[in-house]
Amino acid sequence: MRRRQVLALGAGLVALAAGCADPFDSRKLGSVTLPVVVPGPSGGEADRVARALKTVAERDTLVRELRVVNRPQYTALTEFGRAPHPRQVLLADPELVGTVGAARQATAFAGTTPLARLCGEWEALVVPGGSRLATFGAFADLMRRDPGRLALGGRAEGGVDHVLFGMLAQSLGVDARLLRYVAYPTSGEAVAALAKGEVGAVLAGHNGVRAALRAGGLRALAVSSPDRIPGVEAPTLLECDTHVDCANWRGLVGPGGLPEGDRAALTGMCRDLAGSPRWRELCARSGWTPLYLEGEDFRQWLRVESARLGRALGELGLRV
Repeated sequence: MRRRQVLALGAGLVALAAGCADPFDSRKLGSVTLPVVVPGPSGGEADRVARALKTVAERDTLVRELRVVNRPQYTALTEFGRAPHPRQVLLADPELVGTVGAARQATAFAGTTPLARLCGEWEALVVPGGSRLATFGAFADLMRRDPGRLALGGRAEGGVDHVLFGMLAQSLGVDARLLRYVAYPTSGEAVAALAKGEVGAVLAGHNGVRAALRAGGLRALAVSSPDRIPGVEAPTLLECDTHVDCANWRGLVGPGGLPEGDRAALTGMCRDLAGSPRWRELCARSGWTPLYLEGEDFRQWLRVESARLGRALGELGLRV
């Protein structure tokens, strides 16, 4: 990366590597421009979360500016690990695990400094309102009898929807490689395909299908949260004896080897953000559940979650 590109990423910061500044603390962050690397394009789902973080962080003066830097999904984590700039953060999500080789998936975030898990969106397994699959039990029976019979829809191959279908197959004793999965760019397009009969069941964020559920155009067979979701008439997957729960979670990680002072300051920023009424309001409006977890607890959870996602990708035959 050219020197002026590095400076552009870190505008408003004094490079730690230069050794000419003390580590910043939480009080100094209010005058800092902090780049946040976002996997995926502007306007995408990860970008929406990043823009919400930006709104809250800047209005609450947690930073002077949270600068959103969009990078391709499949290179964002690798690029972040190699970036020379020590003062930036990465918006982490489940899909990043699938962007590294099979040997690294269980430790996908090992080269970063985990800061905090912030929020997540629970998934809903939906079918057309007139589907013969009236319950999750009927869906499970069909999967066991003929796992390739029903076309299953969701977002990107290897993404959270696909991985959750793989986890369900594994829990039901089905070879996940036999599933017939159809990937769509967005949940909206997957649900539209369901209405056209192109697929028979879809996994999507629960907030995006609420209106269709209320209108009767869709039926929810189960939700992926540990507890039932108010306003969605469906049991949890745990209630359906699948032993599976899964969120499309988002968190922040810093570069590997982050100095203790910087780590503490950035974790403090995450804590203040999670406690902000603005953040809670944005989460409620967007259908995100606050799932705050910080520091060592987040690091341990991220290690276990990465290993779980890596196993699911392997069961789907998607490891590279």
